[in-house]
Amino acid sequence: MSRTQGSRFLQRWLRRGLLGALLLGRFLVELSVANLQQARLVLSWPLELQPRWITFETRLRSGTGRTLLGALNSLTPGTLTCDLQGETLLIHVLNETSESATVSR
Repeated sequence: MSRTQGSRFLQRWLRRGLLGALLLGRFLVELSVANLQQARLVLSWPLELQPRWITFETRLRSGTGRTLLGALNSLTPGTLTCDLQGETLLIHVLNETSESATVSR
Protein backbone atom coordinates (compact mmCIF):
# COMPACT_ATOMS: atom_id res chain seq x y z
CA MET A 1 0.00 0.00 0.00
CA SER A 2 1.43 3.38 -0.96
CA ARG A 3 1.63 6.34 1.36
CA THR A 4 -1.32 8.18 -0.27
CA GLN A 5 -3.52 5.09 -0.11
CA GLY A 6 -2.61 4.62 3.54
CA SER A 7 -3.41 8.23 4.40
CA ARG A 8 -6.78 8.04 2.59
CA PHE A 9 -7.58 4.85 4.44
CA LEU A 10 -6.71 6.47 7.77
CA GLN A 11 -8.73 9.61 6.95
CA ARG A 12 -11.75 7.53 6.04
CA TRP A 13 -11.64 5.57 9.31
CA LEU A 14 -11.03 8.71 11.39
CA ARG A 15 -14.05 10.35 9.73
CA ARG A 16 -16.21 7.29 10.40
CA GLY A 17 -15.01 7.20 14.01
CA LEU A 18 -15.87 10.87 14.47
CA LEU A 19 -19.33 10.41 12.91
CA GLY A 20 -19.92 7.36 15.11
CA ALA A 21 -18.92 9.33 18.22
CA LEU A 22 -21.27 12.17 17.22
CA LEU A 23 -24.11 9.70 16.68
CA LEU A 24 -23.47 8.09 20.04
CA GLY A 25 -23.40 11.47 21.80
CA ARG A 26 -26.63 12.62 20.16
CA PHE A 27 -28.30 9.30 20.95
CA LEU A 28 -27.32 9.45 24.62
CA VAL A 29 -28.74 12.98 24.95
CA GLU A 30 -32.00 11.99 23.24
CA LEU A 31 -32.19 8.80 25.33
CA SER A 32 -31.85 10.81 28.55
CA VAL A 33 -34.62 13.19 27.47
CA ALA A 34 -36.88 10.26 26.49
CA ASN A 35 -36.27 8.55 29.84
CA LEU A 36 -37.33 11.66 31.74
CA GLN A 37 -40.42 12.14 29.56
CA GLN A 38 -41.53 8.53 29.94
CA ALA A 39 -40.92 8.55 33.70
CA ARG A 40 -43.05 11.69 34.04
CA LEU A 41 -45.77 10.12 31.88
CA VAL A 42 -45.88 6.83 33.78
CA LEU A 43 -45.65 8.41 37.25
CA SER A 44 -48.35 11.03 36.64
CA TRP A 45 -51.89 10.37 37.72
CA PRO A 46 -54.18 9.53 36.01
CA LEU A 47 -52.33 7.56 33.37
CA GLU A 48 -53.06 8.98 29.96
CA LEU A 49 -51.36 6.42 27.78
CA GLN A 50 -52.52 6.19 24.18
CA PRO A 51 -50.51 3.40 22.52
CA ARG A 52 -50.45 3.48 18.72
CA TRP A 53 -48.80 1.93 15.70
CA ILE A 54 -47.10 4.36 13.33
CA THR A 55 -45.17 3.95 10.10
CA PHE A 56 -42.05 5.97 9.49
CA GLU A 57 -40.53 6.45 6.05
CA THR A 58 -36.75 6.83 6.25
CA ARG A 59 -34.45 8.42 3.69
CA LEU A 60 -31.54 6.19 4.66
CA ARG A 61 -30.17 4.34 1.63
CA SER A 62 -28.29 1.48 3.24
CA GLY A 63 -29.92 -1.50 4.85
CA THR A 64 -27.39 -1.32 7.67
CA GLY A 65 -28.37 2.27 8.41
CA ARG A 66 -32.08 1.43 8.46
CA THR A 67 -31.44 -1.53 10.75
CA LEU A 68 -29.33 0.63 13.08
CA LEU A 69 -32.09 3.25 13.17
CA GLY A 70 -34.64 0.59 14.14
CA ALA A 71 -32.36 -0.84 16.82
CA LEU A 72 -31.60 2.57 18.34
CA ASN A 73 -35.29 3.44 18.25
CA SER A 74 -36.12 0.24 20.13
CA LEU A 75 -33.66 1.21 22.87
CA THR A 76 -35.60 4.42 23.47
CA PRO A 77 -38.26 4.14 26.20
CA GLY A 78 -41.82 4.13 24.94
CA THR A 79 -41.00 2.94 21.42
CA LEU A 80 -40.46 -0.41 19.75
CA THR A 81 -39.57 -1.00 16.12
CA CYS A 82 -41.43 -4.12 15.05
CA ASP A 83 -40.92 -4.35 11.30
CA LEU A 84 -38.69 -2.99 8.55
CA GLN A 85 -39.84 -3.33 4.95
CA GLY A 86 -37.78 -1.45 2.43
CA GLU A 87 -37.65 2.12 3.70
CA THR A 88 -40.64 1.83 6.06
CA LEU A 89 -40.38 1.16 9.78
CA LEU A 90 -43.40 -0.06 11.74
CA ILE A 91 -43.11 1.42 15.24
CA HIS A 92 -45.23 0.95 18.37
CA VAL A 93 -45.33 4.11 20.51
CA LEU A 94 -46.55 4.37 24.08
CA ASN A 95 -48.50 7.58 23.62
CA GLU A 96 -49.51 10.04 20.92
CA THR A 97 -46.94 12.65 21.85
CA SER A 98 -44.24 10.05 21.20
CA GLU A 99 -45.41 9.87 17.58
CA SER A 100 -45.13 13.62 17.02
CA ALA A 101 -41.68 13.69 18.62
CA THR A 102 -40.51 10.74 16.54
CA VAL A 103 -41.77 12.05 13.23
CA SER A 104 -40.66 15.66 13.75
CA ARG A 105 -37.03 14.71 14.21
